[in-house]
Amino acid sequence: MATTPKEMAEIMIAHIDSKRKALNIDKKRERILYDMAMRRELRV
Repeated sequence: MATTPKEMAEIMIAHIDSKRKALNIDKKRERILYDMAMRRELRV
């Protein structure tokens, strides 16, 4: 059991990370800045 706020935060973050891993969404992805033309292409 956590006795300090920092320990509690670490437990919560570990729990969130384990759920992300279970859902397979824990991988880093390259971020892309879309301009308006690129956004229009996504709709087609």
